[in-house]
Amino acid sequence: MSSRIWIGGGTGGGKSTTARVLAVRHGLRRFAIDSFWYAYDARWGQPRKTPDEQWLQTPPEAQAAEFEETSRRMMGYALDDLAELPDVPTVVEGPQILPDLVPPGDQAVFLDPTPEWQRSVLVPRPMPSSNPERALESRLVKDRLYADRVAALARERGFAVVVMDGSSDLVAEVESLLEIPDGTANLRAVRRWENEAAAANIRAWLASPEAPGEHPGFPFACECGRSGCGETVRLAIDEFDAAPQVIAHP
Repeated sequence: MSSRIWIGGGTGGGKSTTARVLAVRHGLRRFAIDSFWYAYDARWGQPRKTPDEQWLQTPPEAQAAEFEETSRRMMGYALDDLAELPDVPTVVEGPQILPDLVPPGDQAVFLDPTPEWQRSVLVPRPMPSSNPERALESRLVKDRLYADRVAALARERGFAVVVMDGSSDLVAEVESLLEIPDGTANLRAVRRWENEAAAANIRAWLASPEAPGEHPGFPFACECGRSGCGETVRLAIDEFDAAPQVIAHP
């Protein structure tokens, strides 16, 4: 049995929540590809579009195709980075996971949000552009196209696809489809690694034009190392940098 599990699918499918719960319950390392977005973007070195170019000037069909291209590149980087990490049981999650790139022998489940559920998740999210309402509608079409594409690829390759509409216990359903490996004993180091990856991505985001002027803080995983601990601590990035360890209850 492989020590890696992949949780992919469209935006709003519950990937991050599911992976986080699995990591806590089973003592797994959580590799969130979104935590390496800026690092992988810099590694690729492609010119970045402005929000208006991305959401208002590019047709949704082209956006979906471009996101798949970006996802394939980023999943490749993730596979390279995973090969350099200590071999501990890991759950990898992110919309960048393409079913045809999942290594043979690895387990994978893909979460497919319904259009109604996806809209309910995306509507509250800010859409920086000169026309946020039109940008949102464009993103909804793009994300639906991409979700359908990933679900179709997953079914073609025999991976489980779980439809997400908010009506069932998603984590329990995913658990029932997997053979989850025994977790790592070194949870303290694993959670520290997760936090440092998230912090590096946050620093890059805060230095970007998309970031707001102020932010109330970010959730970091407790690094106590206790099995089953899923506590988080909200810290500003400078508070995280000053803390030798993140502990929820000192």
